Amino acid sequence: MIIDSHVHLFYENSDPMSWFIGSARSGVAVLNKATGEKMDPYELYEQTAPQLFDKNGDKLVGWMDEAGIDRAIVLPIDLRLLTDAPSATDIDFPTIEEKNHTYFEATRRHKGRLFACAGMDPRRKNAAGLFKKGLEEWGMIGLKLHPTAGYYPHEPACYALYEVARQYNVPVIIHSGNEPAPLKCMYSQPKYIDAAAADFPEVTFIVAHCGHGWYEEVVDLATMKPNIYCDFCGWQVEYLTHPDYFFRALRYAMDFLGPWRVLFGTDGPAYTLLMSNKDWVEAIRNPASPSGIKFSKEEIDIFLGGAAARLYGWE
Repeated sequence: MIIDSHVHLFYENSDPMSWFIGSARSGVAVLNKATGEKMDPYELYEQTAPQLFDKNGDKLVGWMDEAGIDRAIVLPIDLRLLTDAPSATDIDFPTIEEKNHTYFEATRRHKGRLFACAGMDPRRKNAAGLFKKGLEEWGMIGLKLHPTAGYYPHEPACYALYEVARQYNVPVIIHSGNEPAPLKCMYSQPKYIDAAAADFPEVTFIVAHCGHGWYEEVVDLATMKPNIYCDFCGWQVEYLTHPDYFFRALRYAMDFLGPWRVLFGTDGPAYTLLMSNKDWVEAIRNPASPSGIKFSKEEIDIFLGGAAARLYGWE
């Protein structure tokens, strides 16, 4: 079984325009780094948004079929307080509940293929109640936090959500590593996730992207805290530009943590513009490291799906 443990659904107004354009600026930098030319990020957004927008999950399931991915965990991110509300206590935005329900509807439409975590900014009023609603009424299987919107993972507001995760025995996925403007990655340094993991040893914390450039720090912290896992989604750029950097990081994580705490993901849909999900799965299944970094078939199978299946009780 192949499981995409980290993917999103984007659609019109699903997230602040400032973030979409920030992502486009990052995309322009990647696409034009060889020439130094500067494509207009608004133009790139207008060109790519129709390809990526997928409110009901139909495109995602099509890409899964092409890649041989059996299941995917869709993760809503809450960036609304970044730009759309005058304060963190503003309650005039039911949008995040609607967004979580949209993800639930996608899982119901593609039953057995898509599974959703709840996602919300912990500073929202009644965030814990919304999390419980997602678990109890919508069958959600975990929590997704995106602290780069302006909070630290070890803040008291987050702890109320971790307590819910502990009570319901579900994992918490926390973004760590680089992010486009206007988000700030300083909030997502692994040491702040480590503090939360120390205070909630019964909760499984998945450090998304293995912290990207902080991957060694993530692995180092996880060696002492077995409730810290990591995923390697969103590493397609590293693989395409410097494959050994990716394979070295993956090998490093498996050597210190074992394959059962290291999860595969695509971080789609944006990365499909650079590399199809099919090609990404193939790059993992048949790793071609220029310097000869090796993985056993068992390690690859566990990484591609076995670890996630065990974590979510799908074995």
